[in-house]
Amino acid sequence: MNNYQNHPLAGAADLDSAFNKLWSFYKKYFIGMYIISVAGSLLSLIFMAGIDMASLQEVSADPQLVLEKMKSMAGPYALTMLVTLLLMVFLHTWILDRPANEPGFASMLLKKMLLALLPYLVAMIIFMVLTAILTSIGIVLLVLPGLFALAYMATAMIFAMPVTLIETRNPIEIVTRSFRLMHRNLWPNMGWFVILALIMVVAAMLLSTLTMLPFTGSFIRSITNPEAASAMLEMSSNPLYIALSALTGALVRPLMPILAFLLYFRNRSAEVAETEITAASETAVKVEDLYPRMPEND
Repeated sequence: MNNYQNHPLAGAADLDSAFNKLWSFYKKYFIGMYIISVAGSLLSLIFMAGIDMASLQEVSADPQLVLEKMKSMAGPYALTMLVTLLLMVFLHTWILDRPANEPGFASMLLKKMLLALLPYLVAMIIFMVLTAILTSIGIVLLVLPGLFALAYMATAMIFAMPVTLIETRNPIEIVTRSFRLMHRNLWPNMGWFVILALIMVVAAMLLSTLTMLPFTGSFIRSITNPEAASAMLEMSSNPLYIALSALTGALVRPLMPILAFLLYFRNRSAEVAETEITAASETAVKVEDLYPRMPEND
């Protein structure tokens, strides 16, 4: 399945078929995606727990101490970002190649992930710089253009991982190719992304509510007593909170990678179809080709 034409996420023609494919894939491969997501979330949250945000709040009045505290947090924060990146690459690679179930899947998965990691990281840095510039300009002009710029760039970024895994390892080509694929069906692509993003936000809010139930007392105290607000920051290092957050967050984490391949396959297939039509029209026999050419007059 090197060309992935028979991939379960290929062939979505409209929003209804896309979400049907998304749901079918999610149900069929839920266990594998959930295990990967839980493991990655646990590692991220454990490293995040090493960032003492409460102590940062205590020294907020002294800029020098704030700077020193932020320096001490750089290590755990960098590890958290690295684990999150590894999880994202691993999950995309698993979603792409798991349906084929080819021999040596585990070693192939690891190899593809390692090859894609650095190019994807560089491409995402480029995307983040562009996002910051466009969003800042949009917010300065008006708030709505800033939100549109954010949605526009987020939609382009969703193509980056499929392009990295299937087409190219060149970061510049990853960025330019992602924009080209997005612009093939710009408004549907942005619409699909925004709809799923809103669904994920609502689901995440509901799951967060469930996660916070054992800590309702601390939450109420932090609202009624501002001096106890640091208790909410300290909660992030609580083992029960870490476990519940990982278990609930992993339920929605695979949705965006699945959508990434739905959009990629849809727009790439449209591109291939147009190429085939163009090639066929160029090689088609024309009426004038059936008759001998008339001699040119001197």
